[in-house]
Amino acid sequence: GPMEQLESTKATLRSFKQTENEINAEARNTRERIESLKRDITVERDRLVDKDSAGRERLRETIQDLEAEVTDQEAEISNLQEQQKTLEDRSLELRDSEKQLKQDVEKGRRQVERVKTGLQELTQQTSDQMSAFGRGVKDALMTIKKTQWSGMEPIGPIGKFIKLRDPKWSQVIETILNKPLNSFLVETHADRTKLDAIFRRCGCQSQIVVCKTELFDYSQGEPDKDYLTVLRALHISNEIVKRQLINLNRIEQIILVEQRSVGDKIMSSNNGGFPQNVSACYSVDGYSLGARGGGLSTQAIFLVRPSSRLGEDISQAIAREKQQLIEQNQKLKEAQKALNSMTQEVEALLGEHKRSGIAER
Repeated sequence: GPMEQLESTKATLRSFKQTENEINAEARNTRERIESLKRDITVERDRLVDKDSAGRERLRETIQDLEAEVTDQEAEISNLQEQQKTLEDRSLELRDSEKQLKQDVEKGRRQVERVKTGLQELTQQTSDQMSAFGRGVKDALMTIKKTQWSGMEPIGPIGKFIKLRDPKWSQVIETILNKPLNSFLVETHADRTKLDAIFRRCGCQSQIVVCKTELFDYSQGEPDKDYLTVLRALHISNEIVKRQLINLNRIEQIILVEQRSVGDKIMSSNNGGFPQNVSACYSVDGYSLGARGGGLSTQAIFLVRPSSRLGEDISQAIAREKQQLIEQNQKLKEAQKALNSMTQEVEALLGEHKRSGIAER
């Protein structure tokens, strides 16, 4: 696996270091050889003086040979230094690649795990639809039915009363309304206390909101009908739930756009500011657009994992996640392949180095 490959890369880099030491030793020996040659040359020059012409000729040739060898040895040193430099550069590059590829493989692994978890949760939701709203919700709902309440019977989880008009907005709306979708509404504080006790017994983590049940008119707070608001993108079957989401989450004033550039334009269309009755804008791919003080602002929001909380057909969500799992696995394979080929490159480099004989000489 990738870890073994990284170990072998490390071993290779250690062996680079050793080869480098050998190069240094070779260079030292070469320098010593040059010194000794230069001493020989001096001795031969001194002898030249005492020789006859034929002897002198032979000595001159000897001196020339010695000088030629000095030149060769100096060239050898340059060559060794050049090789060492190449080796050091490559070694640094490989260390960087190793680090980067290690991160890629890790990231790929985490992504695959995340998608697998999502798939497990979705599969569980096919048999128990309420599990999408968190642990213990199904049991809590059964107990709520059998209990006496001072106000209306608690309403929840809120997401149960909401359906998408168009599934393409499912992930961004689920992100905007992440916590509220799991929450329950009660009319009195006494009922809140009672419901809290039930939740504790069932291990349910949903929020409990005490709310008024009056059905106020909200139309005055809505923006121009050309804008798609979160409210307009949903079909909400319970009027109290609808009023609650308007009160607490401003769903009648948050608009949705397909393209970020469109959102940017809209959010600065009112003399550089937001249009009337628009409090926020989100793009389908998970960006929050526009800045309250005017000007452009684009911020990525962390999209939640898809679930069936907005009544989306669960088999579609499962198909989508399966597709994502295939893609993530593909990415992980590619990262591991890159890691493999880097390890091979290191080994090839080392082999080439050995063949050049520097390490053994």
